[in-house]
Amino acid sequence: MLGDALTMIAMFLAPFVAFALIIHWFERVTQQRLAERFGWGSVLWTGWLGTPIHELSHVAMCHLFRHRVDEVALFQPDRESGRLGYVRHSWKAGNWFEEIGNLFIGIAPLMGGSVVLTILFWVFYPSAANAAVEVTQSTEGAGGIIDQTSAVAWQIGSEILAWQNLFTPRFWIFLYLVLCVGSHMAPSRSDYNGASRGVFLVGGILLGTTLLLAASGVEPTRIIGAFVGAAGPLFAILGLTVLLCFLATVVVYLFTAFIPRFYSRRMD
Repeated sequence: MLGDALTMIAMFLAPFVAFALIIHWFERVTQQRLAERFGWGSVLWTGWLGTPIHELSHVAMCHLFRHRVDEVALFQPDRESGRLGYVRHSWKAGNWFEEIGNLFIGIAPLMGGSVVLTILFWVFYPSAANAAVEVTQSTEGAGGIIDQTSAVAWQIGSEILAWQNLFTPRFWIFLYLVLCVGSHMAPSRSDYNGASRGVFLVGGILLGTTLLLAASGVEPTRIIGAFVGAAGPLFAILGLTVLLCFLATVVVYLFTAFIPRFYSRRMD
């Protein structure tokens, strides 16, 4: 029973961790590539949009979990610290709901950025978005998460990367906006530190709930099936986010391939 509960927790947390790490890596290499070619100021080319979305995602979750927002800077670049914006918030120690909120506040930029990228996708390529939804609805079962993500990625890639799209202003505007959002949506180190406050509490709740359901006679396979059905669309959105961030990173590398490196990796 305990093994089944731990498996459920791993299934719940592992995909989020994987998506966060992948998106964080794309963000890091993209910003580093631009900084090496154009200097620290290149971060402002995308930060003017991506940073406010990042910080507003924190603010939204602060309000949802009843945290007090003490100070907000949506876009306030500081070259010395490398910080582009920040949100300072406080909560009642010992309040379980507000303590749990630290986890979701910490990862809020990942979710907020994914929502914005999904909206951009629907606005710029509605036919591809509709096709991706149909593909998502056709994949079910225990392997649904992987099936959905790969199928949606293939559908989107074939639609957006059609050769004729490369010669349209719509494609390049879309790609630039994706770069703006995608290169600033990963949680920062301080975000992860804040999120860690709620991880163990959320893990404990998941463990207790799973053990309770198992003790009441609910089969683990039914719990897993329900989880896959509920989380499938969310993972499809995160899969879309990874694909769009990958696309933006590839284009940045291709665009800067013949530009000499003038600056150090420290963005000085």
